[in-house]
Amino acid sequence: MPRILIVTPRFPIPATGACEQDRLEGIKQFARLGHDVHVVSKFFDFQDSAVIQELSKQMGIPVVLIPYRKPPRSFFKRTIELLKRFTTLSGYDGAAYEYADPVLQEAVARLMDDWKPDILWCDYTYLWPAYRLAKKRNIPIITRSINFEPRHFLQEDGVSFVNFIKYVPKYFSEFITARSSAVLLAITPKEEKTYTRMGARCVRTLPLRNMPTFLGTHKQVQERSPLHVFFMGSTYSVSHNLETAKFLLFKVIPQVNQTFSGQFIFHIFGSKLPQGLINLCVDNIIHEGYVPEEQKEVVLASMDIALSPSLFGAGMQQKIFEPLARGIPTITSGRGVAGYPFTNNREILFADSPEEYVQALGRLTNVATRKRLSEQAVSTSRRLFSEEQIDFVIQEVVRIVLAKQ
Repeated sequence: MPRILIVTPRFPIPATGACEQDRLEGIKQFARLGHDVHVVSKFFDFQDSAVIQELSKQMGIPVVLIPYRKPPRSFFKRTIELLKRFTTLSGYDGAAYEYADPVLQEAVARLMDDWKPDILWCDYTYLWPAYRLAKKRNIPIITRSINFEPRHFLQEDGVSFVNFIKYVPKYFSEFITARSSAVLLAITPKEEKTYTRMGARCVRTLPLRNMPTFLGTHKQVQERSPLHVFFMGSTYSVSHNLETAKFLLFKVIPQVNQTFSGQFIFHIFGSKLPQGLINLCVDNIIHEGYVPEEQKEVVLASMDIALSPSLFGAGMQQKIFEPLARGIPTITSGRGVAGYPFTNNREILFADSPEEYVQALGRLTNVATRKRLSEQAVSTSRRLFSEEQIDFVIQEVVRIVLAKQ
């Protein structure tokens, strides 16, 4: 088996968000497939290193933890560091600059020299400062993209002169990644096309690697009233989740209650919902807050419909694809499926305006419609997101890279 060195951001424990769950499943996948793997990862003070090292033993994958650097306390030292930062190419993209950290670079270089990996695997495109170490040693690079970061940044933070200045180095980071990686793994078919246009040598789509755990888990499509409808934002500190919550609470749910009085109960999941929006969760609107992973199965088993508008944001939004994979009838915006072959009125219902969301919910009062959508969504999800399919993508790109050596 080839030796694979994984460089990843903060070690994904606790795996609270979609990104962390994806990276944790990826590490476990390499262990399950029998690859010889080492991991170099950033590490925060709040994380429990003992838990991480125990998991490392269980998987048989050594993990090197690199503490996040704390900024200097004195104004003078902070100023000197800022000036030094902009003498390097990575310094212009804050996300990339973290991985120019000399401690991390030294750990990666030492493993490359002592362990001699066949492949460098980088989780996320802004880890490109590690590329020079691999290129110096003729080690091919596979990069996993979680989203096309420049587009995601402008959509999340808004278009402004200052943000456009920040956009430029982020775009340059993506360009470096596309041109330097032997294989680039996009997270959606839409973003695969973006990287191909940028000149990437070999691009494949790799969906969220935790998707197989959700397949067909929703068993209860049944006739009942009222129907339980949910929106599942991971955290409302993320702009697209916050704006979606506002869209639902101010524009969609009031119209639904006028048109279909007493027929729906709405549940808002996710942490850090502002108090002003929590105050709107009255009568048939329930603020559920954060639900721990170990409770999620029971909670979602009691739901009937996923209401998952995608107003903006890049990548593969788990709040859309997890309900689809589970078999929960789902309403979202057409943009939200990001090129995956889910078709309106076959596996899913598309809507854009508040009125269209109201009409779609009205259609789902019919149990036969819900059952049909559920069955088709699970069928398509099994084809796209099965463990066998995701394993195939990983094994294929490893073969491609090694064949070029």
